[in-house]
Amino acid sequence: MAVKSLAPLKWFVYLFMVAGCSTSHLPNAATLRAPNNAYRPSQNAAAYERQRRALLAADSARAFNAAIVLSAEEQQANRKLIYLRQQLLGHYDSTHYFPPGRNFYRARNHMYATKLFQLLRKMPKGGIHHLHPNAGGSSWWIVQRALREPQCYVYWQPDNQQYVKGQIFFFRPREAPAGFYPTQILNDTVQNFPQKLHDLLTFDAAESQDSVDVWREFERCFQRLGGFTSYQPIFKDLYTATFDSLAADGVQHVELRTSLNGSLYDLQHPAGSFPADSIIRYFQQASQRIRAQRDPTFTFKLIYTNTRFRSLDIITADLRKAFELRKRYPSSVVAYDLVAHEDAGHTTDYFRKAWFTRDSLTRVYGIDMPLCLHDGESAWQHTNNLYDAALLNSTRIGHGFNLSFFPAAEELVRKNDICLEVSPLSNQILDYIGDLRMHPAHAWIKHGIQISISPDDPEIFDYVGVTPDYWSILLAWELDLRDLKKLALNGIEYSYLSAAEKKLALAAWQQKWKAFVAKINQEVALQNK
Repeated sequence: MAVKSLAPLKWFVYLFMVAGCSTSHLPNAATLRAPNNAYRPSQNAAAYERQRRALLAADSARAFNAAIVLSAEEQQANRKLIYLRQQLLGHYDSTHYFPPGRNFYRARNHMYATKLFQLLRKMPKGGIHHLHPNAGGSSWWIVQRALREPQCYVYWQPDNQQYVKGQIFFFRPREAPAGFYPTQILNDTVQNFPQKLHDLLTFDAAESQDSVDVWREFERCFQRLGGFTSYQPIFKDLYTATFDSLAADGVQHVELRTSLNGSLYDLQHPAGSFPADSIIRYFQQASQRIRAQRDPTFTFKLIYTNTRFRSLDIITADLRKAFELRKRYPSSVVAYDLVAHEDAGHTTDYFRKAWFTRDSLTRVYGIDMPLCLHDGESAWQHTNNLYDAALLNSTRIGHGFNLSFFPAAEELVRKNDICLEVSPLSNQILDYIGDLRMHPAHAWIKHGIQISISPDDPEIFDYVGVTPDYWSILLAWELDLRDLKKLALNGIEYSYLSAAEKKLALAAWQQKWKAFVAKINQEVALQNK
């Protein structure tokens, strides 16, 4: 036994002898533990302070907002903004309750009542990059409109394999399936029906319980909404209201992830009767209304989407359809993406052959098709789609939440200046993160990775616009005016607006930002304590 136990050591020594080495060259444990002299802290106070300042300067130069220089007026406004932030942080410290570190719904009303929220509502936010339009507006707008529509029905029975309670659809008289009732009758016979329908269409604090399958509830909300948001007679009104709510919240430009596969229907035509061209025109008309009624600088773009549950053949064919639409509407259809629950669907690499057809399709149609991939929306390391998003040079990445698990991909994202579309409250509500102070984007901005802020699905999350996201991260990440300015600018600079469109958008935004800074300086008074 002794001979056998020494055998590995014998071969180890033999290998070193063959290589011309000796064990005297091996580092001992003390050598391995010895610190490098270059990193020893100086014992001299002045030298130590210089070293410390050098570290702070290095981090500042690396940060995502390093190029932002504030004017004298902005510096004054920044001091006032920080004052409001510190007032709230001091209050939360004294009460041992930090709202962005807890469930969104438990502190939502408090958030709305703060001076900081009211100020951020007025902030010109540039653009948002990540919004699913069928869940992008106001849930109460949908409820109130459903109550007014004579042909609108709601399934008001226990769930079955085909329908879920609260599912909305439009039918001709006497053609509604069993279990569907007119909204007007339900409103007359069911106590507090509008609130009950609203509750079924949205999330609340109950979704944070461990026993709840959040993604299953999320998909059920989409099922309830789908028959309403796809009804052609109200489509333009719905998206006019959605765009209006965004513009009222300070959003100047929005990029929507939407399927253009002809899901619209009306009482005479089944789903598929309205071509993608019609859907694009409806979005264009809704945008024109907002420019006429609220903000002449408002713009939008469409990111053509399908789901990652589809087969390779279907996505390959669908990508060709996307090229055809982009060829016809190059200023509206700007990129391609796959959406849906990432952990449950196909990997991004599963569609590799489809992605590789883009070069040949570009030659055929004479136009490119950027990818804007929905990747990294996962808390698991096995979902390594971000390698593919980075290698495929996705011009932006939707969520990218688990990017820090993949350092090489993270470095490629930074090197290629790929902007990450961050949706803080969506990540918290869908249980990817609990305390927003620990959100990975808090580190990304320190490391020089560019991000933008978007609300994802605010209609289902039961808020409007993107200000709740900004309020939450301003406190959780201790942001200042430089950070806010950079985030707003990123919404335009990393958008799919053309160079000429960006120039116009930035000029319009600068005027709004100047007015916002003046408003801070006018409204916020510092108090000496």
